[in-house]
Amino acid sequence: MKKIFWIMLTVALLMLLPVAAIAEGELPVDPFTWEQLATIAGATLATLLIVQLLKLPLDKVWKIPTRIVAYLIALIILIAATYFTQGLDWSKVGLCILNAVIVALSAFGAYEITFHKIEQKKEKTET
Repeated sequence: MKKIFWIMLTVALLMLLPVAAIAEGELPVDPFTWEQLATIAGATLATLLIVQLLKLPLDKVWKIPTRIVAYLIALIILIAATYFTQGLDWSKVGLCILNAVIVALSAFGAYEITFHKIEQKKEKTET
């Protein structure tokens, strides 16, 4: 019951992103825009999705820790989004490096709440 609550809460929070855009008078047309990716919420969602896509192949081919991959993906997303929205200079790169920590930690938390608990339950039922 508790697991369902956390999953529903996560889904509800992710669904608030388009509502926030509608409140500003804009209807979201694209799944992601550079402006959305430049926010912590947008970068976290993109990081979580990309890491989940790449996690299994990376674990099978290379033994790279997932947390390092998540941080690097968050950093790339934030630097690209900053470049395309505001332009890039060294001070903004420094902020992207720090913000990538927040994005990666948020993506870890979202993973722990959703996917990890489900995977643990599957492992317990299989054994």
